[in-house]
Amino acid sequence: EGLLRASSLDCSIAPPWISAALPNLCVRIHAELQRLAATDSLGGAGTSLAREADFRRVVMQTERYLTSDQLNSLVLLADKTAAGLIDYEEFAERFGGAAPSGALKAPGGIPAAAAAPPGPLASGTAPQEEELKTTGARVAAELERRGFSPEHLPALLALWGRQGEGLPLHTSGALLASLPLGLSQREATAQLQARGSLSALGAWLAELRSQGAWRGYCEWASSNIPGPALRRALQHQIIEAESRTLDPVEFVRVLVSAGVSSASAQQAMWLAQKTPQGEICIAEFLVNFGGPPPAEKKRRGMLSRFIGR
Repeated sequence: EGLLRASSLDCSIAPPWISAALPNLCVRIHAELQRLAATDSLGGAGTSLAREADFRRVVMQTERYLTSDQLNSLVLLADKTAAGLIDYEEFAERFGGAAPSGALKAPGGIPAAAAAPPGPLASGTAPQEEELKTTGARVAAELERRGFSPEHLPALLALWGRQGEGLPLHTSGALLASLPLGLSQREATAQLQARGSLSALGAWLAELRSQGAWRGYCEWASSNIPGPALRRALQHQIIEAESRTLDPVEFVRVLVSAGVSSASAQQAMWLAQKTPQGEICIAEFLVNFGGPPPAEKKRRGMLSRFIGR
């Protein structure tokens, strides 16, 4: 909700105490940190990321009069990755005049893995319409659980490109798969191919949510997936199963060993959240379809052992 209320202009206006000097400071920041990145590429080839300590050092060497609070304010204005690395190029563009629109971008730009064209689909065939609908219902339910409207997906991917629509299809798919939605890159790209655009995909996910499609699939699962038996099979066959991911072929094998019919195993796999590479997320699947977890046995204390209780 806060993301939707915020304006990119709020973070694109230079503080008055540095506004006159900021354009020259941006030139210095870009030049010095780009030179450093040539020998220490933190984010991989093609990115523009720097450690916060290096960013602070360049600022203080250029503008020595800044107070500690003013320096911290500039750091707070800089866009950062989840690891805390600063996108110095985006900062220089935003405050140095190279990006007059003030549009915010994802820190570090598009990852190299997302920019590269994908290889062939693992299955070698296009997904069926039922797989697309099942996967879509799963994503719509996850978005609802997180309180995020599907219609706002284009605005979210606009951090990487024009409303997310100006990006190559495989790049949009990779970026969707990088969000915490349980989508593999194959699934995300297939959804975009089927709907034609990110906006159309968002509208379709909203429609599936309004239809209660996920609830229907959960009812199907309760009749076709013996949850407790699956939990036991996973715990028996795989060490620390609930903290693991599984290859789809191995997951189907475990499903069948737990009593899921071969005909139902494929659809059961469509219900599973996945990593971007397509591995099955076991813990999330058990939460949804594994039945109640076994009750933990209380450990007997030393005193109860002595008195026989």
